[in-house]
Amino acid sequence: MHVFKHPKFYEEYRKRAKLAQKELQASQEKEAISPKQSTDRGGRAPEDLSDKPQAKATSLKPKRRAKHQASSIKPAER
Repeated sequence: MHVFKHPKFYEEYRKRAKLAQKELQASQEKEAISPKQSTDRGGRAPEDLSDKPQAKATSLKPKRRAKHQASSIKPAER
């Protein structure tokens, strides 16, 4: 179902869309803060090996048991 909008609504909509497009282009054209090459190696964590034992990523987690909830049924009053 189409709802009628005043013509000024569409004028404002186009103005805002054009402004948002310009801001998006400006933000994409910004240069990096540092001109130097990034030092990130692309990994999530350092790859230094430790002599400490680590848990394996594929270890099985214990299953959680469902908790019992109290009944919400109230006894009939006498």
